[in-house]
Amino acid sequence: MATVVIVGRPNVGKSTLFNRLIGKRKALVHNEPGVTRDINYSEAESEGRKFLLVDTGGIHGASEDPLHSLVEEQVLLAIEGADLVLFLVDGKEGVLPVEKELANRLRASGKKIILLVNKIDEESHRTREHDFYTLGIPSMVAVSAEHGRGIEEVLSLVRNAIPETETAEEGRDDSRIKVAIVGKPNVGKSSILNRILGEKRALVSEIAGTTRDPVDSLIKIGGREFALVDTAGIRKKSKTEKGAEILSVILARKALENCHVALLVVDASKSPSHQDAYIGGIIERAQKAGVLVLNKWDLVEGEKEKKETELLFREKFAFAPYMPFVKVSALTGRGMKNLFPKAVSVYDNFERQFSTSELNRVLGVITRQVAPPSVKGKEFKIRYGTQIGHGPPRLALFGNSDAPPPESYMRYLKNRLSEVFGLEGTPLILHFRKG
Repeated sequence: MATVVIVGRPNVGKSTLFNRLIGKRKALVHNEPGVTRDINYSEAESEGRKFLLVDTGGIHGASEDPLHSLVEEQVLLAIEGADLVLFLVDGKEGVLPVEKELANRLRASGKKIILLVNKIDEESHRTREHDFYTLGIPSMVAVSAEHGRGIEEVLSLVRNAIPETETAEEGRDDSRIKVAIVGKPNVGKSSILNRILGEKRALVSEIAGTTRDPVDSLIKIGGREFALVDTAGIRKKSKTEKGAEILSVILARKALENCHVALLVVDASKSPSHQDAYIGGIIERAQKAGVLVLNKWDLVEGEKEKKETELLFREKFAFAPYMPFVKVSALTGRGMKNLFPKAVSVYDNFERQFSTSELNRVLGVITRQVAPPSVKGKEFKIRYGTQIGHGPPRLALFGNSDAPPPESYMRYLKNRLSEVFGLEGTPLILHFRKG
C-alpha cells in the first residue's frame, strides 16, 4: 500500500486534514500548537484506491525545546518512507522561514510533493496562494481542511500520484489481534513499543505525558498479525489538564475499548499506585483480556525485594486475579521475549470456546465440591450451562433463579472455571437464568 505523509509546521491544520481525508476523527485536533507529536497512521481510500495516510508532528525549525528535535526526527523518518508528501501551509499567515527550509529539504529528498495552501475558506481568499509559489513546488492546491474545500481535488491528485493498491488478503482484519499498550504517564509504554518494533516508531522522552495521539503499528510475529496501539498516559479526571490532554484521554480510552488485549504497563521500581489500579479497573469494566507488564524490572534488586514487589502488585490487582504478570525491562530488552507469547496466549483464551458436555461435567464437579448457598432462604441450584459468546467467554447458567448467587460464590465459580479451563488473562462472564 502506498504511503502518503502530511508534513508542515505546527498548527497549520495537519490533523484536521488527516481526519478529513480518512473520513473520521482519529487524530487529535486542538487549537494549541504542537498537539500532534507522534506519527499517526490510518488507512484511507478514494474511489477504490487505498493508501496509508500518515499525520506527523509540526516542524518548528530552530528550537531549544528537546521535544521539538525528537518530533523533527520522527517527521524526517516518515518522509523517507513516503511515496507522496502533502506539504501543508497556512494561507492566512503567508510563507515563514521554517517553511522555506522544509521546502528545500523536501525537494532534495526527491519525493513527489503536493503543496496544500490551507485555510482558503472562501473564493476571495485565493489571492493568498500567490506567495507560496516562492517555495518552488509546482503542484499546489488551495484547500480548507476545516470546511472540506478542495479535498476532492487533493484526493484526485493523490490517486494519480500513487501506485495501484495491491489486493489485500480476504479477512485479514478479522485475524488481526488488536493490542492496546496502556498505563499512566511516564511508565515506559512508548519504549516498550519501540523495543517490540525494533525502531523509533513512537516518540520517547522522560517528560511525563509526551505521547498524546494513539499510535498504531502493524507487526507479524510467529505467523500472527498484531495491530499495536501505544496510547497517551491515562490520568484521573481531577488531575487532567483542560484542552488537549482531556482529548488525549478520550482517545486512549477509545483505543482500549476497541482492543482485544490490553498490556497494562506499570513501573516496577515504584510501589503500585491507585492510578495503576484505576486503569486496571477500566480494563476489567471493558471486559478485555489483560496482561500486567512490570517494566523497569532491572531496577528491582535482590530476591527479597523482587518477591515483595510482586506481592504488592498482586495485592493491588486482586480485583483482576486473571491478569498474568510479565516482568520486563524496555531499556535492556530483558524479559521482552516473553511478552508476545503471553499476549497470544491470553488472546486465545479470550476467544476460547467450550463444548457443552465438557462445561457441564466441570460445573457438576465444582458445584459438588462447594455447594451453592441459599438465596432468600431457598436452595440455589445450577442445573445446566452453555456458552453463549466469546471474546471474552460468556456462559449462561440455568437454574432455579434469575438472580445471581452471593458475590463470594460467584467469585468461586469464576475462579474455579478459569482454573480448570486455563483461562489466564481473560475475564469470564456469567449470566444466570431461570429454567
